[in-house]
Amino acid sequence: MGKKLEQVFESSFWEEAWVEAQALRDEQKKKSGQSGGVRPWDKRAEHFNHKVSGGEGSARTENVISFLEDEGALVPGMKIIDIGCGPGSITLRLAETADHVYALDPSQKMLQLLKQKIEEKGLKNITLLQERWQDIDLEKEGWLEAFDLSFSSMSPGVDAPLDMQKLLDSSKRFCYFSTFAGRRDKARQELWEMLMGEKFEEKSLDIMYPFNLLYAWGYRPSLRFHNQNQREYLSPEEAVREVKQFFHMALEVDEKVEGVIRNYIDQRLQNDKFLHESEACHGMMVWDKNVFISR
Repeated sequence: MGKKLEQVFESSFWEEAWVEAQALRDEQKKKSGQSGGVRPWDKRAEHFNHKVSGGEGSARTENVISFLEDEGALVPGMKIIDIGCGPGSITLRLAETADHVYALDPSQKMLQLLKQKIEEKGLKNITLLQERWQDIDLEKEGWLEAFDLSFSSMSPGVDAPLDMQKLLDSSKRFCYFSTFAGRRDKARQELWEMLMGEKFEEKSLDIMYPFNLLYAWGYRPSLRFHNQNQREYLSPEEAVREVKQFFHMALEVDEKVEGVIRNYIDQRLQNDKFLHESEACHGMMVWDKNVFISR
């Protein structure tokens, strides 16, 4: 067997690839002067809540729930942890079936939005936790194999091999993980090149790394994809707000940056509207951690 063929079956190959991809994303943030952390998510909370609660967001949530049910990974009586719950669109759906859901997120504003929804619905089976998954000590919390389903959907909470191992360690049976499986947004990509002087690198965030790592570890996740394509005409102000939300995650959006964004949009108006087109594919995985194939 050739050396390269041997490598792809070794977990170390995919661990290193995922870490390298993460380092690429960290380097992009460093170049932009963005330190990461919670602040960008607090800034995006209202906008993000609007997105996940809308038509496409609701469709993705139902796709996730359907996938879990089809795999027998969501049944009554479960104790679930939702890692990086955000404003809780999926948390609320999980709580409709589960006995109890622990909703964890480092963003105070995200959790405030979720708390409002919980109170409106009168739910009593959701516990909110403002923490980073990376900072959680499973043994100290009593969370080693504590959950029937450990769940992480499109969250930076599980963003590296160590985070994935912790997700596995917290579950007594089922695990769910999702992230991008390719995405394209012409406006964002062109503006990134204008603002950063380099091509926007999409290799840093992809389901390929965690899927192949889990496979090399001996798990066989069920894999499903959800495509989300949007084509909408926005007013100049709506378009500026939409694009700014993306760049809040990458750099400080000061007057100069906003000026570049506004000028880009103004130059591309059609009948006083900006055509915003985006394509994204979400890769979703569900697996039973007790079903393990050793080599």
